[in-house]
Amino acid sequence: MITRETKGPFVSELTDKMSVESIFLIREKHFGTGKNGKSYLTLQLADRSGSIDSRVWENAEAMQLIYQLGDIVRAKGVIQLFQSRMQLIVHKLEKIAQSEIEPDLLIAASRRSPESMETDLIELVAGLDAGPVRKLLQLTLDEPEVRTRLRTHPAAKTIHHAYRSGLLEHILSIAKLMNLIHAHYAGEGVSLDRSLLVFGAIYHDIGKLWELEGEGPYSYSDRGRLLGHMAIAVELVERKSTEIEGMTDRLKDKLKHIILSHHGRLEYGSPKEPMFLEALIVAMIDDFDSKVNSVHHFQESERANGSEWSRLHPQLGRYLLLR
Repeated sequence: MITRETKGPFVSELTDKMSVESIFLIREKHFGTGKNGKSYLTLQLADRSGSIDSRVWENAEAMQLIYQLGDIVRAKGVIQLFQSRMQLIVHKLEKIAQSEIEPDLLIAASRRSPESMETDLIELVAGLDAGPVRKLLQLTLDEPEVRTRLRTHPAAKTIHHAYRSGLLEHILSIAKLMNLIHAHYAGEGVSLDRSLLVFGAIYHDIGKLWELEGEGPYSYSDRGRLLGHMAIAVELVERKSTEIEGMTDRLKDKLKHIILSHHGRLEYGSPKEPMFLEALIVAMIDDFDSKVNSVHHFQESERANGSEWSRLHPQLGRYLLLR
């Protein structure tokens, strides 16, 4: 078993001209051709401390077929500065089986303990007005399988909150924002149902508990590929609602609509676009929270390279000022 002592240096420990032999996770992969016509492979190699831009120049064509996103590799090479940024020039790669390394060496975790976040979320739900939506949320959070998975699951494979307990952190962050939004707009005379807002915070991505599997690197389950997290969450609403007093078909439809519309637009993967205010707010705040998290962690990782500007952000398609 590869441990902290045998892994090799973490990304945060790398310095210019350093010879490197260490274990990393392939987080990004791009194949390209230079101005001289020579092919190369660009990798983002990551561990729990961050990621580093890496280049494979030799046998790039073969390497890009052999190594895929999510692979764990032993990389040998040397650190060099390119345009004031550190790069790992890779001389050799070797696949490592996931069972051979402790997962927490490669996958970061939320800065907060899952137990404290879980307590905050349960208390927030308990503060909602009594009714079928609060009961649904309480039944869901009381289910042992949900609680176990929620303590460890990421919110995504790579884009945002892609670390241990990331989904719980994302859900709690949105739920807290919903409380603030409800209080603010109540003072402005806007009528909002806080229970629907908090439901959206908790349920919009809850299907990812079964869509994603593994302990890092994460992969899509068969159910996740066949159904997706929205359909899984809609099924959970139906299953949990059967014995809840006051849960009408119309209310269930509104809850399901929040789930099915939370990506905001059809082209973003939502089968429906938001058709009432609470659903629209859920979609907007989900996007807001995910982007804040994505940019924050991207900037923190890029600052470790000592550059004033980041590399191109893969989702936003722009460079970011770091200092």
